[in-house]
Formats: sequence, structure tokens, C-alpha cells
Amino acid sequence: MWPREHKSVPFRDPSWQYEFNRCGTYMSEDSEGLGAEATALYKDLLEREQPLPLKSLFDDDIVGETCERIRSKNEITLFRDITPLIAPSVDLLANDNPHLGFLCESTDEVWSSSQPVIRLQPQPSYGVGFSSEAFTEEQFFKATDFFDQICAAETSPMMATPEMYFPCFSLEIGPIALAERQNVHNMSVAMRGVVELFRGVCREAEVHRQILGFSIAHNHRRVEISVHYPVIHGDVTNFYRKMIHSFDFSDPGCDRWAAYRFTRNLYDTWMPAHFARICSAIDDLPLEWPGGGHY
Repeated sequence: MWPREHKSVPFRDPSWQYEFNRCGTYMSEDSEGLGAEATALYKDLLEREQPLPLKSLFDDDIVGETCERIRSKNEITLFRDITPLIAPSVDLLANDNPHLGFLCESTDEVWSSSQPVIRLQPQPSYGVGFSSEAFTEEQFFKATDFFDQICAAETSPMMATPEMYFPCFSLEIGPIALAERQNVHNMSVAMRGVVELFRGVCREAEVHRQILGFSIAHNHRRVEISVHYPVIHGDVTNFYRKMIHSFDFSDPGCDRWAAYRFTRNLYDTWMPAHFARICSAIDDLPLEWPGGGHY
């Protein structure tokens, strides 16, 4: 029996970029770029300090050997050995950091509840969003009712999985160009739900050119960090990506902990603020819809 097709196979054809473009999703940055506030935000996330692991495979005396050992290994090995040093598990961190308990992670899990931009549903190597249990009962049912009004399907723009709502971080492992395409797809799916929510309460201007998602692509030695944001003109929304930092962790002169610190700062600083922003929009949703719909 042949093994199942790898999830990245459909993205190996560079023509997927044109497929994205037809759907209003772009691998590149918009000509006008991010807003000034958003630029200051990601710079702060890159620069803010975080405690680092005391001993790891990134230590100077072993990182060279580590890079050589994993050079020809598969993604499972990279996820086991390298990914925790780039984007640590938020579920594991929450054991000692209860303030992270409102977050929810997925590991190589199909976002089966999502509405894909193209014909495929995302399946990031690692993803983070908000736990369904983080919302109040009223918020949960108001948001569910809102998206039920605009979607006639079992999937929802606000969901990734039954446990994860409004995903906002994606990590993909593999050839960098390929992983970037996967991340763009993942985050475009994720951003649509937020834009539709804010459009539903006439507050879409608040998310125009603002960062609504982050992603990391890495292989056996290189890491790239990107931000994702919508550009909204009336009823039309396009989604863009900007690569904000890259490094080769096999280079002795690089800051190989840049992605780790950045991801920890996302968990500690940006994600709570993003969650509060989403909850604020949900709170503005009506309790009852015209025609009798209510939560």
C-alpha cells in the first residue's frame, strides 16, 4: 500500500501563487505596506527579551553537530528537535504559565472546521488560536449565531477545529518557498474570520492594514518570520504577507534565539491583546437578528 500524499504536494507547483492571487491572497507585501502602528508592533515583538532554555541543541558547542545530523532528516525529526527551539508549545508553556490557558494549539491537524481560501483546508505543522472555552457563554453563542447567519455550511470562518477559534499563528516545516505558500494559505483562511466579524459590526477600519496573523517557515537550518494583514476597500478584502526577519541558525554569528523570543512575545503580549480586540467586536454583535435569529 502506498503512503498517503504529503500535505505539501499541492503547493509544490509555483502556479499556486496565481491561484492565490485570483482569490485576493498575495505572497508579497501591499504597495502601501503596513500601518505605522503595526510596524512598531512587530519590531517590539522581535526585540523584547524572554528567558531562554538553559541547555538545548542550539548551544554553541553542539549546534553545528545538530545541523549536520538533521540535514537529511524528515519533518518529524525537525519538529521534534528544532521546532520547540523556534516556536515552543503553548500547551506545555501553559503548565507553568496559567495566563496562557486561553490559547489552543494544533499539531499537524487538519483545520477541518475552517473555510479554505482555495479547495484545500489548512494543515499547519503547528498552529495556535483561541480555545473555545476562553469565550464567555454569551460571546460564544453571539459569534456562532453571527457566522451561522452569513454561512450556509458546516464549516465557519471563525473556526480551525472544534476546539480552536480565530487561529492567528501558523508554522510550517520544509523547503522555505513551499512552507511560505502553506503559511500564506493558512493565515489567509484565519484572517477572513476576523475581517468578517469586524465588518459585521461596522468596525472593519480597525483591522485595515493591521497585523492579524503571524507565521514561521523553517527547514534544517533556515528560519523566516512573516506577518499577515488585510487591506480593505469597501466590500473587497485582499490579504498580504511581509517577511520581517530571517536567519540561518547554523551561522555562529546569528541570533539563533530570535524566533523563540518572538514567539514567546506573541503568546505573552500580542495574543492577549488580539483576543481582547476580537471579544470587543463580538460584544458589539446584536443579541437577536432580524427574522428571529438569536443566540
